[in-house]
Amino acid sequence: MERGDSSSWASCNPTRPVIPTHSHPARLTEAQKASRALKTAQNKERSKALQDAIAQFVQDYGKKLHELALAHHVSDDHVKNLIGLQTHYKKTREPQLRNALVHAKSKEVNEGLAHGQKYTMAEVQKMVAEDPNMHNLTREEKKEFIKQLMDHHELQTSGVRASNVAAAWDVVSVMDGISKELHALRDRTGIYATVLMVCGHVNDQIQSTWIATDNASEFWEDRMEVALDDVARQFEEWACIQKKSAGLRALSLTTRMLCAHNMAGRATGKMDITMNYQNYDKSIVLVYGIKLDGWPVGLPFLAPSHMHTVVEVRMLRDTLKTGACQWKKLTRRELEDFREDIKKREEAGEVVGTVRKKCADAGKAPADDSANVSGEKENEPSSKKKRKSRAGKQSSRLKRVQPRSCELIEDSEDEQVVDSS
Repeated sequence: MERGDSSSWASCNPTRPVIPTHSHPARLTEAQKASRALKTAQNKERSKALQDAIAQFVQDYGKKLHELALAHHVSDDHVKNLIGLQTHYKKTREPQLRNALVHAKSKEVNEGLAHGQKYTMAEVQKMVAEDPNMHNLTREEKKEFIKQLMDHHELQTSGVRASNVAAAWDVVSVMDGISKELHALRDRTGIYATVLMVCGHVNDQIQSTWIATDNASEFWEDRMEVALDDVARQFEEWACIQKKSAGLRALSLTTRMLCAHNMAGRATGKMDITMNYQNYDKSIVLVYGIKLDGWPVGLPFLAPSHMHTVVEVRMLRDTLKTGACQWKKLTRRELEDFREDIKKREEAGEVVGTVRKKCADAGKAPADDSANVSGEKENEPSSKKKRKSRAGKQSSRLKRVQPRSCELIEDSEDEQVVDSS
């Protein structure tokens, strides 16, 4: 049975940072609703005036562009391409000190405030410009502010969502962006692409979906003879029955490598030892005279790949990394006491380790040893006859290939002629 709370992705990963949730704004009063309605009407009027001004500007812009094209004897499209030239590829910029200072000041003045009471970006920027403590900073102070901004970006990028609802909204937003990017890439380059996205746990509120550019979904029906909806459904079923996520599998692998490295390098000095959890007492302790001391309390003695939650694997990983759990070389006296303890447990009826299943012909003599008479050997089936070794097969093959020499060699006629001459 799995251990720990798995109701949300954040509860499955309690040691990872959680993206803080946004607080809901307080309910508006009647006066606030009336004020907001008046403000909305004013915004609509300003937006309509802006749209009219933009339309007039576009009309004048077209006339100016046409006059410019006639003056230089080129087409209107050529001028448009020169004016509107831009690239779709943008490089990632390094964090700037100005943004880092604004982030630090915003975190300082907006922390604890309700959703509608927080300072705007323009107000925070003005506070930064008027704050004397944020001027003439040392190099270390600048690095610290930039580091805080980078940590915030890392949290927003790879932190886990605090609830299933927040995770579902995040998936919807990202998949919408991926869909737009893929279809735009299809228009620019003519590629075909299929993207499948499913939830990873039965408690997730994420709606599984898929994205296919152009008619890429018909490939699955024409060649694979299955609809893309069925593929997504089977993919979701497969993902939900998985006991471990990709992060848990990677963490399990790291923990196993750390345990094996400590056992091989520090305890025994041998590099070809494989950890055996099922027959640990006999295959590891008695054979190599070492013992894993400091195993975490309450954690079952299992291989990291057989543990169910990230908490268990991280607990073992941390104890191995810090040295709280490490391999200990037993003295001769400790090893003898351990051997006596296993012997007493087995005599009491306890099964120590995993007992291998006996073969069906256990206790019977081999067929070749029981047949000592030549007559019996000849009557044995061909499958039970004694097999020849590789060297015997090669020697018999050489005997068959090599020609036998004659006992008497007669002289040929040519040799007789030579002798008579």
